[in-house]
Amino acid sequence: MPDTLFTAPATFTVAQRIALHRRPLPSHELTGQNFRTWAVAVCHAEVQHRSRDFARIERELNISFDRIEDPSCEERGQYPHEAKAATALIWLSHLQTHESEKRAPFDAKAWRDWPAARRAAWLARRRYLWAGFLKAVRAYRDARALIDQPLAA
Repeated sequence: MPDTLFTAPATFTVAQRIALHRRPLPSHELTGQNFRTWAVAVCHAEVQHRSRDFARIERELNISFDRIEDPSCEERGQYPHEAKAATALIWLSHLQTHESEKRAPFDAKAWRDWPAARRAAWLARRRYLWAGFLKAVRAYRDARALIDQPLAA
């Protein structure tokens, strides 16, 4: 006798079977944090939940994926807000890497000694990366809001 009332039809793909078993991370509101700290904590939690939930489903369905041949296997059945959280973390990674160039030990010149054109280019790139990060976090928030909405009766 099956342990659930609903079993996936044999015609379902593996991704559809995984999506059927997925559960979103419970809503999480963090207060008292600045925006960047909040975004890192929430987006990281979403990506980690996706990994743990995928591993749980692998065990439940008794399936296994070769992560060397298919490194993005955890993206099967993921929620849209989890994909957007991962995108926000990628933007943040680029932003942090760019910001570290300003204080890098391998750069012999201090910020104040940079030529004006180099500083302007650095600031323009930072604005671009920051805007991309903000856009990605907003997209995550919008997608997450769809999950958190109560079902209409």
